[in-house]
Amino acid sequence: MVVSEPESISLSDGRTLAFATYGDPDGAPLIFHHGTPGSSHLGAVLSASARSRGVRVIAPSRPGYGRSDPHPDGTFETWAEDCRALVDALGLESVAVAGFSGGGPYALAVAARHVERVTGVGVVGAPVPAHDGGPFGPLVRFPRLLGVAFRFGAVVARLRSDQAVVGQLTDRSVDDETSRIVGRDFRAGLSTGPSGAVRESRTLAADWSLPMPDGDVTVWHGIDDENAPIGPVRATYEDRPSVTRCEVDDDHLGTLCSVRDEVVSLAE
Repeated sequence: MVVSEPESISLSDGRTLAFATYGDPDGAPLIFHHGTPGSSHLGAVLSASARSRGVRVIAPSRPGYGRSDPHPDGTFETWAEDCRALVDALGLESVAVAGFSGGGPYALAVAARHVERVTGVGVVGAPVPAHDGGPFGPLVRFPRLLGVAFRFGAVVARLRSDQAVVGQLTDRSVDDETSRIVGRDFRAGLSTGPSGAVRESRTLAADWSLPMPDGDVTVWHGIDDENAPIGPVRATYEDRPSVTRCEVDDDHLGTLCSVRDEVVSLAE
């Protein structure tokens, strides 16, 4: 199993931002955004593809996940500034950005806010504003209940196999290593509490605007994705000439597994 223990930086307001790196440590950089919930561990799903293509995957845990301190008033814009601080701290002039699932809008926000620093943009299985908030959508009006739901999910994930987590994201069979990565990612993301997952779930289920960069964006989306149905995604992007929409004959996690090489190639 590919494991990279998180490192961290201190942000200007004193918060800690944790991240992990995968692939080629000297390669072209790609900032990879995990889903909701999740953590820096999900970047490991790109590790083999990144090594073979000479790409360095940098996977931060967003505020409130894993070892990253929460941001009580976090928005897409505050995340874009946190991400820029990470890029600056690593001494990088420019990066590609990608996001999976709930991490997609956050990747777009980074590209929209810091267009001069971003060389490529892509999202996989990402929700759009018409999305209903996913399986926890009905609870978003009740943040305490939503927190309980995430805590319960974390307990179930610890007691049951990694496949219990994988089964929430795909009906397809995935290899053992990917299953272990996804299970570890979910557990790590909720290891210090559900604050990040609650805040993001409420944001994505509310009335929000898609943060779109001016440049080209690649959207990979599974036609059988039940977590983020493809209908609203088609409607959102159909009149955007700068968006290349790639529909994949797969579901939510299955699509990410199918397009690993393409995601990594954003940094080439």
